[in-house]
Amino acid sequence: MSVFPGIDEIAPAYMDEAFDKNIPQERIYGQSKPDPENIKHHDVNALATGWLAEFNNALADVKADPAGLDKFLLPHTIWKDHLSLQLDLRDFIGPDKIKDQLVKSVDKIGHFELDKQADYRYPTGVALQTIHPEGPHGEAPIEWIFLYLKYATDYGIGRGSIKLISVKDEAAPIGLKALSIYTVLDEFTKVPERAGKKRPLGANHGENVARKTWLEKRQEEQDYKGEHQPLCVIVGGGQGGLTIAARMKAFGYNTLVVESNNRIGDNWRKRYKFLSLHDPFYYHKLPYIHSDMSPMYSSKDQFAEFLECYAKMLELNVWTNTTVTGAEFDESKGEWEVTVKNNSTSDVKKLHPKHVVFCTGHSGEPNVPKFPDEDKFQGEIVHSSKHTSGANYEGKRALVIGACNSAHDIAQDFYEQGIKEVTMLQRSSTCVISSHFGVKINCRDVFDENGPDIDTADLLLHNNPIYLTNLLMQQQYRESSKADASMLEGLKKAGFQTNAGMGGTGLFGLYYRRGSGYYIDVGCSKLIIDGKVKVKHSTVKRFTETGVELNDGSVIDNLDIVVKATGYSNMKDTARDVFGHKVSDKLNPVWNLDEEGEFRSIWRPSGHPNFWFMGGNLAMARYYSKRLALQIIGQEEGF
Repeated sequence: MSVFPGIDEIAPAYMDEAFDKNIPQERIYGQSKPDPENIKHHDVNALATGWLAEFNNALADVKADPAGLDKFLLPHTIWKDHLSLQLDLRDFIGPDKIKDQLVKSVDKIGHFELDKQADYRYPTGVALQTIHPEGPHGEAPIEWIFLYLKYATDYGIGRGSIKLISVKDEAAPIGLKALSIYTVLDEFTKVPERAGKKRPLGANHGENVARKTWLEKRQEEQDYKGEHQPLCVIVGGGQGGLTIAARMKAFGYNTLVVESNNRIGDNWRKRYKFLSLHDPFYYHKLPYIHSDMSPMYSSKDQFAEFLECYAKMLELNVWTNTTVTGAEFDESKGEWEVTVKNNSTSDVKKLHPKHVVFCTGHSGEPNVPKFPDEDKFQGEIVHSSKHTSGANYEGKRALVIGACNSAHDIAQDFYEQGIKEVTMLQRSSTCVISSHFGVKINCRDVFDENGPDIDTADLLLHNNPIYLTNLLMQQQYRESSKADASMLEGLKKAGFQTNAGMGGTGLFGLYYRRGSGYYIDVGCSKLIIDGKVKVKHSTVKRFTETGVELNDGSVIDNLDIVVKATGYSNMKDTARDVFGHKVSDKLNPVWNLDEEGEFRSIWRPSGHPNFWFMGGNLAMARYYSKRLALQIIGQEEGF
């Protein structure tokens, strides 16, 4: 059984039920023989320190002697690198590719040290992590020694981790080999992140002839004309646009956020009335500023207010009520001409940034399927993006087409606001986890009150190559499905079909590949189980004057409102609508995973020069905004 990324790792088949076994031994140890006694009878700190010292020596000699690394690596070792060895998001799979890359760029990381400040729970920078103990029939434990790393060179400052497994191999230093290695660049040495201890002074003390106030400087900074132009025009002022703007500002670069809504946060304010975040506060912190008084699960209006305050407190340059109407790229100059229009005055301006960052949400435009005979229906048909409140339909009958997060939220809203009858039309099965059990299990010891600081939490989330991510997600979903067993059984009895995600990896596996296909239960599952929200499993054949006929021959009749909770298109489609075919034809598809297990085209080169996609949930926006900022800076500074 191969552990390298292949179709079974990148796009595994759906599983109806959770993967019901521990991680197979061969997926971790490969063909090597495990040696748990080595870890059991030695101090892990001494083992880790000794191994890292020898590994650093081998790295120092790798250009002259790349084969010297072989004794540290397994045939299936993967080095996952986010910008430390090269300016992209890459996974170097197997010793040969690892050595080839290190020969080119090992000087960018140089010498690793244990990071003793990374996680308060492990003051030595070393942790023994046991996923499964020794099995009842002598199966080797699934465990590794986890090393928190840091490095600093003339090139940059970064962090990372190594997972060491114990094997019986005479060549292995101290009996340990690297299962996976992860490195991530945090800043270029010559372009420090001006935050925390490196924050700007602000006040300019002393004699200042023709001194200007802070307000005057802010007004000049946002008045783009002549030679004064932003380095980046950021299209969209949601969490994606604001986080990349915040990162670029922290590194000292001028950017402009162009938002078509009247206010920052309107992309949340204008959504359905009772929307709230389904992820806990610890998961969705934004860079530089968060409130310890924030509720665990913010409502959409609370979060909208926070985003507006965030933009003001970080002094981000924002033009609201302004729409990007087109853009042309001059390859000879490496410069865009971006046309924007004020929605109120219709005034048109042209901007000349080096980069365009497209931040309209990774889901793209609403996916609004057309069904036969819709024009005959005498009620109302809307997409979920246009739904406001079920209170507008009190005493009436509703159908919600779809069965993921938005569909559940809207169905629950209809029921709670006094609609006479609401039915959810489930066209395919849905992965369901509860907020109470499932989310806590997925976030446990990382994004919770006992977890480390947010940068370390992000390191723990992103440090695994895809095959390890899959294996760990399988075990998480296995555990959460047991905790959610009564809910899942109740849904099944009610006729609602569930699945365990792609390859049994649950919600996160679906999010990484599709961005949809799941529901985090915050109340609607109980309504379905109790029959308060009805479920029908089929597809629409056609509309009638008063309802819909389904392909199983049944009819849902006497409907007043139909909501299409049918998701969104690819982000590339939205870019085509804004920039036209000349730009979009060069863009690659966005989201899902490439052959190495990294996300395609988002937060990294898009296919078109100086055009970048930025999006994702709050945790993704937080982590990848810095990675994207560093790629733009690296290109501009010629690093």
